[in-house]
Amino acid sequence: MSNNRRLLAGAFALAFVVAACGGSGSKTAAPTDAGNGGNNPTSQPTDAGNGGSTEQPTDAPISLEPGNASDLEKLIPDKVGTIAITKTSLDFGGIPWAAFSGGNGGNMEQVLKDNGKSLADVKFAIGMGETTGASGLPTMIYAMQVKGLDAAKFVGAIDSSYADNPELTFVGKKVHGAVSSGFANVTYLHDDVAFLVIAAETDLNDILTALP
Repeated sequence: MSNNRRLLAGAFALAFVVAACGGSGSKTAAPTDAGNGGNNPTSQPTDAGNGGSTEQPTDAPISLEPGNASDLEKLIPDKVGTIAITKTSLDFGGIPWAAFSGGNGGNMEQVLKDNGKSLADVKFAIGMGETTGASGLPTMIYAMQVKGLDAAKFVGAIDSSYADNPELTFVGKKVHGAVSSGFANVTYLHDDVAFLVIAAETDLNDILTALP
């Protein structure tokens, strides 16, 4: 995956989940750092070898609340293989537009203006695996819609590397991106929706089959 696409995915995941969940993308709470003046000291695990019971930290499953772009959410599958996909969405008012600025893409507002659209036509959804997949990372599926606008006309504003990436075909669907070393990072267009899929290569066919 190119650095640009890594940054794009990271910006989407962080900015979108924080915006959608009020600052938390999962149910796992971070411990307070007592060394930085926190009121609650970080608890230390008990040494089981000295007769104490050791409590091993476990990562809570990722959990997102349903959003206000439910029709777009429904386009993302509920499950990939054995992994459940948790989903949320935002309309134009809640989208973290900073994720589309700087080196991550073009000027989305200009694209909308040039095509007679406005921010009110934009919706965004994300689906994330509740647990990690074969790649060691959560499966991530993003969907962006500009109502009534061919996705090919706005994809460059959210993925500036789209046109430069090779075109690939899986389960009869054309995508742009990279699939290598067991990892897939591809963009797929359908009507007025652009999907960004980041997942284990072994899951890609199932995901694309489930997408419209």
